[in-house]
Amino acid sequence: MYHILIVEDDRGLNQGIALALNRDDIKFTQAYTREEAEKLWRSDPADMILLDVNLPDGSGYGFLKNIRRSSQVPVLLITANDLESDEITGFSFGADDYITKPFGLMALRARVERMRERTGPRGRENGDDVRKSEYADER
Repeated sequence: MYHILIVEDDRGLNQGIALALNRDDIKFTQAYTREEAEKLWRSDPADMILLDVNLPDGSGYGFLKNIRRSSQVPVLLITANDLESDEITGFSFGADDYITKPFGLMALRARVERMRERTGPRGRENGDDVRKSEYADER
């Protein structure tokens, strides 16, 4: 089962995202603060993270930076910050995609599906987060 961690402090939007992306083969874990997200990530790493940048207890950028120390899990940033410099900051911290609020749920679904198809589920070897790719053997 594919696992998506949604980190969004707006409870209505968090629930709406889970509802819009709901499928039988997807499991959702929902966090409303950076602290909750970090605990959930440590206990059960997800295959993808949808991450709000502005959280009540810290920056989503900081959480992303921490994730990138050990994982290449796909991360889609969700934010009201719509300046080009904000988007560039997100990519510089390792985000795979960036969508600004307000956004259409169909556009979000399309982005998530594209990222999911590109990366596939997380594989594990010796506890490491290893992504399998059709190009893995091509060097």
